[in-house]
Amino acid sequence: MGMPIRMPLLAVLLCCAATAFAAERAPRGMAFEVYIRLEHGMTEGELVHRAGKPDRRTTDRADQALKTYHYLPTRAYPFLTTVSLRSGRIVHIERVRRKPQ
Repeated sequence: MGMPIRMPLLAVLLCCAATAFAAERAPRGMAFEVYIRLEHGMTEGELVHRAGKPDRRTTDRADQALKTYHYLPTRAYPFLTTVSLRSGRIVHIERVRRKPQ
């Protein structure tokens, strides 16, 4: 391949990779039907099984046992749902209406 062909090909490949990465990162939100089935004391595995992977996940640096899962608002589900887990069990569930980003 000559130099003139390599650059456009590289540009196309980079655009495809960026599009695929952006598609994976798009918020999925959480349906109300899923939210109402979450309970305090439910395990992390049950949460992920019902709600899917979170859009964002944070871990408290001082206390590695505390994790917070964030399900971001979308047009279909305009609520920010935050689920906190301590030692692998749900200890707090919060849902607030927000505009999608």
